[in-house]
Amino acid sequence: MVSHGYVLPTRGIVLSADDALEQAARVESEVIALAQQAEALGFDAVWAGDSVLAKPRLEPLTLLSAIAGATDAVTLGTAVYLPPLRHPVHVAHQTATVDLVSGGRLALGVGVGVGPGAEAEHEQLDVPYNRRGAMLDEGLEILTGLWGDDPVTFDGEFFELTEADIGLRPCSPPPIYVASATFDPRDGFPRPIRERIKAHGGGWLPIGMTTEMYAAGLERARDLVDNAGRNPAAFEAAYYQDVVIADTEAAAIEQARDFLERYYPSWGPLSDDDIRKRGAFGPPDVVEDHLERYADAGVEQFVTRFTAADQRGQLRRFADIVD
Repeated sequence: MVSHGYVLPTRGIVLSADDALEQAARVESEVIALAQQAEALGFDAVWAGDSVLAKPRLEPLTLLSAIAGATDAVTLGTAVYLPPLRHPVHVAHQTATVDLVSGGRLALGVGVGVGPGAEAEHEQLDVPYNRRGAMLDEGLEILTGLWGDDPVTFDGEFFELTEADIGLRPCSPPPIYVASATFDPRDGFPRPIRERIKAHGGGWLPIGMTTEMYAAGLERARDLVDNAGRNPAAFEAAYYQDVVIADTEAAAIEQARDFLERYYPSWGPLSDDDIRKRGAFGPPDVVEDHLERYADAGVEQFVTRFTAADQRGQLRRFADIVD
């Protein structure tokens, strides 16, 4: 059965509010209220993105803790969290806390961060940009160890720990979704993604793939999980997409263009095809066909960001499609 998650607009508050008091009011009236609306409409999850300096936004784990107290059952996910920007002990402590206060609802989508501003962000935080993938892998090993029952001793390239113990455990280890934006059906995953899925992947969370690429990538990912001695049937098949529902494709693409060029000014002008590659844009029947095609390719969880100003309206229209 296919499930649907909603990506919260955590960056819009920072971009459009003039002062801290306005930001605080809008977190309550917009972001948290949108999470509640998504749950009421039948969405299975809400997700929050991450960035510290490159794309300023609300800190995702802190926000998800607040949403945990305002919702009942939705999964609380990160899409995607950037562990290399923090020490893994802090990440383990925060994620275990969120999982505990939410009653075991945390899902952790992880990646390394790309795009304009990412390199400068890492430099400002004293993180070697070209080694962030290796830092992520060490961090995940520490993270999953600290979620377990025994103290962690670790001697790596970036981190050293001796008998470290955060003193609390998540309700159960949150699933780790490995984010990726590339897959070549001939050559498979890049080696770091391949090894990350084998070692830690509880799910796959790609973006920008054709249905053919997705189906082939999912098969390869589940083979990696199987070869690692874990259950491939338990491996979660997710997909991150942008969606705008409007009366015409032209109107939907124009809304998406306005949204994306405001969010990512360094990208420059976006063509219609640039936008189409990111998801589904148009009338309800176009969006429904898109969802069916990707579900046929193996997607079990859609992680949907509405690239439009009217988030409430998009939530309602999308819920009508998938109801």
